[in-house]
Amino acid sequence: MIKTKKNLSSEETTDSIELQQPDTSPEQLESATEKQEHDPDIDGGYAWIILFACVLFNFCTWGMNSGFAIYFANYLSQGTFKGADKMDYSYIGGMAFGVGIFFSPVITVLMGVLGFRSVLIIGNCLQFASLMLASWSTKLWQLYLTQGLMQSFGLAFISIPTITILPQFFKKKRVLAGGIGSAGSGLGGIVFNLAMQKVVDTKNVHWALRAQSIIAFGLTWIAIVLVKTKNSKHNIQFKLFDFGVIKTAPFWLLIFFIITCIFGYVIVLYTLANFTTSLGYTEREGSYVSATIQIGSCVGRPLMGLLSDKYGGATVASVGYFIAGIFCLAMWIPARNLATVIIFALIMGAIMGAIYGMIAPVVARLFGILKMNVVFSQIWSFMGVAGLFSPVIGVKLTKGSGVGIDPTRYVNCSIFTGVCFIVCSATLLIIRGYVNARDRMMEKEGHTDSDLADYTGVTVPFGSVFPLCLAKSHEKI
Repeated sequence: MIKTKKNLSSEETTDSIELQQPDTSPEQLESATEKQEHDPDIDGGYAWIILFACVLFNFCTWGMNSGFAIYFANYLSQGTFKGADKMDYSYIGGMAFGVGIFFSPVITVLMGVLGFRSVLIIGNCLQFASLMLASWSTKLWQLYLTQGLMQSFGLAFISIPTITILPQFFKKKRVLAGGIGSAGSGLGGIVFNLAMQKVVDTKNVHWALRAQSIIAFGLTWIAIVLVKTKNSKHNIQFKLFDFGVIKTAPFWLLIFFIITCIFGYVIVLYTLANFTTSLGYTEREGSYVSATIQIGSCVGRPLMGLLSDKYGGATVASVGYFIAGIFCLAMWIPARNLATVIIFALIMGAIMGAIYGMIAPVVARLFGILKMNVVFSQIWSFMGVAGLFSPVIGVKLTKGSGVGIDPTRYVNCSIFTGVCFIVCSATLLIIRGYVNARDRMMEKEGHTDSDLADYTGVTVPFGSVFPLCLAKSHEKI
């Protein structure tokens, strides 16, 4: 563990930092680090199979979830469920995104009890059952339970175990791998937005739900068979909570970044199709806009990953989210035609999903690989809350009933999302300054960075963070 100690003498006061792995001798830590450096599956070999499996997982979870915009628009325009309004559907969309993730600490413990693959199988079955049952729903409360609650737990049981896989198999190409893996959600968004809209047009919304559930169920099984983990080899922790992590400043900085980022991300993702129809265009043209977001995601996330491997994940994402905020304020507000909306969707899709590629490497950099599961379980709970209320906030910020033509209906949404992205960009800069300050403290004591270390015990002076927010780092952040 990294600890800050005060060694006091009559002549001077010095700070020293001890670096060791909890419950592990320095010799064992050195041996584990050496094995990691010579592992043929690090940045190569089976790591690429793992990356392919993660692409499939993201395709069938976040990619499929982004297709909810199609169902949202159809339910609202067709009056599918008697007595339902836009608030009901926004709550269902929020539930599908966030409720299951809120329980990520419990899912993390289940991974330690049942095993990694067993949790994935449970998630796949839940996700399949949720959409299949939703296709037979005739009452609003049934849709809440199926496409909202049950699907949320299916998504969480798959996405939470897999989010920490890539950092175990990639080191030098970690953020690039994260970008490629998260691009699977963009690919899934393209397929599910366009293909399911076609099914809705030719059959109905119920058949679209059935087709979607079958496709995702089959592809997820392929990924489950291919994936494996190094949890036992690295002695990765499976705890409900780690109060040592909660007490640290970077944990709360990370929470604030996630909340502001998800507010902006989900609102853009769920409302841009409806914004298109508010300009007088059809639902099909709205689905084209939703698909364009995912096209941008497919191209932008690997590109962001490539740049992040060169300059650092937090550094590149900070610039990206600042640009995203500016575009929300400068391009979304005055947008009045389909061409402008499509270009805006392409740009936002390329930038705003950077969190999914950079979050795991940043967590590893802040806390070390050994604590990744417990840290993710705690920060994902906050992400779940943000995801749950984001669609509701988006709907509350819109003017009118959500039906009909009104180009100014989403002005408040665009202002809110723009501010959120700019704030989350600034938060990443502060995180960057924190890591820079911590690394300089460690270097003075002769310590070097290691994925297998635990950094929760180090205390960084508040005043040393801000001057280093824009400073050049010795190791990419």
